Amino acid sequence: MTPTDLLTVDDLDAIGHEDHPDRKDPKSLVDRLVRAVDEGRIAEEADRGYALSLAAEIAEEQIEDLDLALTLADRAVDEDRRHGLSEVTPRADRARLLHLVGRADEASTELTELRPLLETDPTATYLIEILEEVGQAELAEQWLTDAVRALLARGPDADDEGHSTAMVYGLVRTRHRLRHDLDRPHDDLDDLADRLDVAADRAADRASATTNGVMFWPEAEFTALVARFPGLTEEFGGTWDDHRRLVERDLVELTEDGVTGLVLVPGSAEAFAAHVADEDLDPLDEDTLDGYVDDHLDAVEGHAWPPGRNDPCWCGSAAKYKKCCLPRSRP
Repeated sequence: MTPTDLLTVDDLDAIGHEDHPDRKDPKSLVDRLVRAVDEGRIAEEADRGYALSLAAEIAEEQIEDLDLALTLADRAVDEDRRHGLSEVTPRADRARLLHLVGRADEASTELTELRPLLETDPTATYLIEILEEVGQAELAEQWLTDAVRALLARGPDADDEGHSTAMVYGLVRTRHRLRHDLDRPHDDLDDLADRLDVAADRAADRASATTNGVMFWPEAEFTALVARFPGLTEEFGGTWDDHRRLVERDLVELTEDGVTGLVLVPGSAEAFAAHVADEDLDPLDEDTLDGYVDDHLDAVEGHAWPPGRNDPCWCGSAAKYKKCCLPRSRP
């Protein structure tokens, strides 16, 4: 990639991995990310804060320059705020950096300002991780307790659509884990966490009985599949990006048609070839593809659609979830 190229969200995701080759020269990589922001070379403006957050992370962890990391974190917060994005993660990261550079009072003020979001924003449990990291686990437990009890006292609104229940579930599970780490005895909210776990397991069992599988192929599997069966490009798209767009379009259309229980099933080129060979099937026949989906739906872990706020991949943005987690089957 040349210095004049735009950086897409996929490029930024790749840079986020510790084994990315450009991380071997962290100072140059930080400079490249900052210049891409300053020169308008981030493909989507809303990802400017993401690029700066990555630069701050690299400055902290690899260059070990906390002052630079804090400066970049400040800029990331401003960018996300300018684009109306959730400020929880960048501001919490900034608070952690403030703590590391000895500005504990400012860090505390930052986190306290974010505290009310524990009752409204599913990503706000990240505050708990930061509090634990800076040695404030007991305070984290108190914040969780107050947030859960406030949500329970308030109850769901008419237009809630189950969001309050999902918020309570996420908070009590985090609280349950934290109290276990602190060696606290079980209380009524811990019992609630256990009951909600049981209810969630039952709901998952019921959903699995009415699951509608939609096949998608991670990039490496797509490449291997069309190399072996070139005719499948007519069904899945000529390139992997075409395939991803087709899958996303199908998901939206099915959802708009009222189809529920949608699950993305990641395909395996090797498993599909074995499926075809075992029964001497035509790999280009639609029934062959449908049979492969049905046979493998229970054998693989899919991703529910549309994204739910309790999904491990949920990041607070349906668009970001669709772009980052589902098509690429990322953990």
